Amino acid sequence: MSILICPNCKSRLWQQQRTFSCKHGHSFDLSASGYLHLLPSSQMHSKIPGDNKQMVKARRDFLIKGYYQPVSDLLNQEVLRHCKKGTELQILDAGCGEGYYTGRLAHALQQAQVEYHITGLDISKFAVDVAAKSASKDPQIAPHLQYGVASVFELPVKDHSCHVLTNLFAPVCMEEYSRVLKRGGILTFAVTSTKHLWELKQSIYDQPYENEKFDHEYEGFSMIGKEKVTTTISLPCQQDIDNLFTMTPYYYKSSVETVQKLHSLGSLSTCIDVDVITYRKL
Repeated sequence: MSILICPNCKSRLWQQQRTFSCKHGHSFDLSASGYLHLLPSSQMHSKIPGDNKQMVKARRDFLIKGYYQPVSDLLNQEVLRHCKKGTELQILDAGCGEGYYTGRLAHALQQAQVEYHITGLDISKFAVDVAAKSASKDPQIAPHLQYGVASVFELPVKDHSCHVLTNLFAPVCMEEYSRVLKRGGILTFAVTSTKHLWELKQSIYDQPYENEKFDHEYEGFSMIGKEKVTTTISLPCQQDIDNLFTMTPYYYKSSVETVQKLHSLGSLSTCIDVDVITYRKL
């Protein structure tokens, strides 16, 4: 059962073949790759919101090599540990990007013989297109996945319809997450910790700084788990280094001189330092 609602009037969406429509006559067709575009023009604060093609390709090419698989594995472990058993789980991946973590979570649930349906939403149409194409090539999980273009700040999702919500390195809107989660539902974040990519920053910045770290308390939620991924990844070629840099916030902020330093590294070993934090909705 779909958890999606019309982004215009907030009515339930019903599917008929490749068209989703509401009782007020708004309709949305699946794209050729299989995703829905549910981002109204009123929510588009730029001509092409979200990550561009270059960033999406860099992240996809980097992640498929398994460098961040320990983060994905820990996320899957925590979802399986804390989720409600014995029912079909409605899972929302808010800020799903190109679907790497979404797809691996689907496979983990499949292997654990858990009934599930995952909806992945992201504001970047380029990322969602890649995610949908990838899912369509995997018949084991394709029937259990639906991707859409939407903002995490105005989710086209029914109130209290989700058992689990995941958010990995994406923008956060607790008001919306509280709205769409069921009572007792699980919210799992993956967030960078203080030393994440420290050696990369040392290599390219004159004065590198540690990431800020917050242990957030959210009204209406209780923290029930906090686990850490700390490991070192070795990038043997310049392309992998460039891809890693392009998928980080540093890509937007760095000077020409910094980028030149980056392009001359050749190889790099750097730390992954990520917290996976789980909350239960009260």
